[in-house]
Amino acid sequence: MRYSRIKVVKPDAGERLDVFLAGKFSRSRSAVRSKLDGEVFSEEGRRLKWSHRLRAGEVIQVATQVNPEPEVEVTYRILYQDDWILVVDKGPGAPVHPVRAFRTRTVLTRLRADLEDPGLNPAHRLDRETSGVLVFARTKRALTALMNQFKHGRVSKKYLAVVRGSPDFDQKTLKLPLGRDPDFPVRCRMRPGLGRPAVTELAVVKRQDDRALVVAVPRTGRQHQIRVHLNALGHPVLGDKLYQEDGKPYLAMIRDALDEESIARLGHHRHALHAESLEFEHPKTGKQLCIRAELPEDLKGLLG
Repeated sequence: MRYSRIKVVKPDAGERLDVFLAGKFSRSRSAVRSKLDGEVFSEEGRRLKWSHRLRAGEVIQVATQVNPEPEVEVTYRILYQDDWILVVDKGPGAPVHPVRAFRTRTVLTRLRADLEDPGLNPAHRLDRETSGVLVFARTKRALTALMNQFKHGRVSKKYLAVVRGSPDFDQKTLKLPLGRDPDFPVRCRMRPGLGRPAVTELAVVKRQDDRALVVAVPRTGRQHQIRVHLNALGHPVLGDKLYQEDGKPYLAMIRDALDEESIARLGHHRHALHAESLEFEHPKTGKQLCIRAELPEDLKGLLG
């Protein structure tokens, strides 16, 4: 049996062990308990109970099995590059960096191999199903500078989303706090109305009978912010498994039980969200850069 070592960071201190691992592996608590029963240990080798409360700095050891890596296509298109940064148009399907079952089929591992650049690191992230502009740093100084810009809100982001229904507004600024959904069995879903402030500017740019193309500009950087805000307005992003139908399609997906009928009902095989542009300062020159990526063909196809 192989074991992974996980160090507990301060924000997770006080969390129950089963709740913590459910969040780490994007599984329900019952699934984690079933899969790992009796195979979670302290650093000293003491078997831990599921009710164990974590401490900051604590190291836990979790039994791991080497499962086949999901077969996803890793696609990208280079938009800009120099000695400091690399900007790509990320295709949907592959995660940005290794996570859970994804070890080699990620944008980062593919770019490092293709460009022979082992020092490449992402300055931010996009969800696995989200396409669009993604920035990588080629030096530690560039990474620090870029991450500071993202952290302090000095990066302007614009997304395009194909949503269900026809919004009754042309432009709207939504101010609605977001926090972790305590009732969802997997620790990844956000809930509006609680947690930290979140602001999104929205504008409808194209309408059809049952859907619309919306520009979304997030003024804060909360997890899943655009998807949750649009869903709260009654216009979920087409294909969104986590926020349509109370997240039931997402739970089916992680059990490998999401069928074609469900995908058709959701409106698309992936959530129809695209990072259209990023505007930021070049970490070396200070020059303002605005990098854009055209709406991909699969989302254009949703609009006729």
